[in-house]
Parts: sequence; structure tokens; C-alpha cells
Amino acid sequence: MIFKSLHNKLLNKKIINSLIKLSKEHRVKPKKIQTLGCIIDPSLSISVDNFIDLSNSIQLKEKDIKIITFQENKNTFNVFSSMNITPACISFMGNLNGKDSLEFISFEYDILINFFKNNKFLTLLSSKTKANFRVGFDSVDSELNDLIFSQQIIKYADFKSELIKYLKMIE
Repeated sequence: MIFKSLHNKLLNKKIINSLIKLSKEHRVKPKKIQTLGCIIDPSLSISVDNFIDLSNSIQLKEKDIKIITFQENKNTFNVFSSMNITPACISFMGNLNGKDSLEFISFEYDILINFFKNNKFLTLLSSKTKANFRVGFDSVDSELNDLIFSQQIIKYADFKSELIKYLKMIE
């Protein structure tokens, strides 16, 4: 119990420090989108095909998109994505140490979509990911995203149409 409490404090401190560092970065939407990263909580009603559809809508090929999903238990099979982050992927000190999470943050993305609600593991992963422009929901720290959607827009069709509309407006 004491160790779990200490682990949570260390993880929260790591998240706060990452968000402070992130807030100091100058981020702008690139003129041409060439890479897309997606951090997804599969408990929301969404599928990998939705994000492939979205990448096609913004003229990206499937090879230009990387998707990582949260999995509560590392022993369950995740059909959603080949890349996963679990609580075990975070060290006691709050550092990312999972193979998939380290691979995901090794890339730089033109746009990073944070398709999750409040999740400290995904927040840490997102804050460590290099991205020129970030999109997400208002249920997470506002420093994490540049374009913030209301949680009420969690349905994929609404999210897709609103995202494309705002990306065109921002150009």
C-alpha cells in the first residue's frame, strides 16, 4: 500500500514535470501533415479502422500512422493495436520502460491525437512524445493539447468531421 502510494506520487511528479517542459515548447501545426501518432484508450467506442480512415481523409498512407493503445493487463490480447502500453510499462520512478512505449516516443509526429479521457499512463506517454501539434479532449490537462475538443464529441464520426474542419481552418 505504501509502495503504491509512493509510486503514484512519483508518477504524478513525472507527469507534472513533463507537462511543464511541454508547455515551454513552441508548437505549430505543420503546413503539410506527413505523420500521425495516435494514443488511444480502447475502452472508448473506437476501432483501429477509424484511425486508418481518418489518416486516409487527410491524405496519409497507413505506413504514416502509428497507434498505441492502453491495456490494463499486459496478459490480455489486444486486437486493437500491435503497440500497447500497460501500467507495467512504467517504472517505479515513473519512467517509461516498455518496448512499445519507447518505440512510440522515438518518432516525431506532425500531429498527435490523444484519444483518451483522464488516464495518467497515457498522459505521461503523450507528454513524452515529440509532436508538432496535439489534439485531444478537455478531460486531460490543457497543457497536453493544442486543439481541445469537448468530451461530448467522443463519437468517432463527430470527432473526425470536427478535426478535419479545424485542421483546414488552422492552415
